[in-house]
Amino acid sequence: MTDDQRAAITEINAALDDGKHEFLLQAPTGSGKTEVMLRVAVDTILAGDNYVVILAPTRDLIRQHVTYFSERLAGTGLGVGQIHGGAAPADRREAEEGLRDGSIRVVVGSAMLLTIDRYWDMIDASDLVFIDDVNAFDEREHLRLLENIDAPMLFATATPNELRSFLMRIGAFSRVVRMRKMPFNVLPTKVHKVEGVWGEPPPEQLSHADELIRDHLGRGSRIFVIGRTRGDVPRLAQRLEETYDLDVQQLRGDMADTSEQSKRNRRSGVKVSDIGTRVEMMTAFRGRAPSILAATNLIGSGIDIPAADLIVITDSDAFGEAETEQLIGRVGRRERPSDAVLVTGTTFEKNPSRAAGGGRGLSFMPRGMRASRFNYGRR
Repeated sequence: MTDDQRAAITEINAALDDGKHEFLLQAPTGSGKTEVMLRVAVDTILAGDNYVVILAPTRDLIRQHVTYFSERLAGTGLGVGQIHGGAAPADRREAEEGLRDGSIRVVVGSAMLLTIDRYWDMIDASDLVFIDDVNAFDEREHLRLLENIDAPMLFATATPNELRSFLMRIGAFSRVVRMRKMPFNVLPTKVHKVEGVWGEPPPEQLSHADELIRDHLGRGSRIFVIGRTRGDVPRLAQRLEETYDLDVQQLRGDMADTSEQSKRNRRSGVKVSDIGTRVEMMTAFRGRAPSILAATNLIGSGIDIPAADLIVITDSDAFGEAETEQLIGRVGRRERPSDAVLVTGTTFEKNPSRAAGGGRGLSFMPRGMRASRFNYGRR
């Protein structure tokens, strides 16, 4: 571990022992905050003989956390469960039963845990709640529900300023733990801002990154290509396959996680993409080199892909500054040169997120007010 990781673990554990409740872990992408979360979680579990909850904004990040924690805790008797919309009902029931009998000590889930009463009660009864990549949660729909949680909470983000009002109101900004060092020597990602043509379709914008794409394919890199909407993704994938003569994987919000979820959705009348599941696509992308993944900004929330050295963001003006920083953070995680291509000037549409407002967060509640002052139902 780095000195920053050790210091963060010591500081958080000491504050928890002193009865402190809200924390902000400010850590840049790739600095090893997941390892900090793991070690703090284990210390908390052993000290209180209870369980901890990890909330993550995307199902892909949830599965990554489940894999990481399961592998690290194998053989310890500290079981790991998952509860989210992409998990099979049997897996969700298993996680709930494991909490009751003590076999599950770490639960990783989505914002779904905040919107269903029995899950919300489960969060409230935990010894610690991690909210990973807090920026990706909706403040009005999800984060306000955390204001009545009695359990200690640790919010993790690389860019906290866009949620400053919420984090200050809940008390996390008064206890900030910062990490800066990377756990290995990382070469900085070189950012290329390329001026496109206004109204240029995303597939046409790829020509501005052609030289770098060919260079990285020759190196055996994994490449992310980002579209603004889920409708852009298949068109980007088709152009990439035609141009570079290789299979291109896709990741977007209308894809089912697994074949089992796809069948459930179809039985329920929910329309899902038939190109494949998210698990299949991510497995293929991870397992090949070189490989290309065409995706929406879903990959910006903590997805860690080895040997990913190039990201191309089409219509980059439509993304907020913090969102762009998170996307660029998906590459440059090892001792090899990495590049990010931002195609600008193609759209008048600007990202309406908190990040686009000069870093000032949009607050649902009047400054200084707590959720308990309002009679909102959790649903």
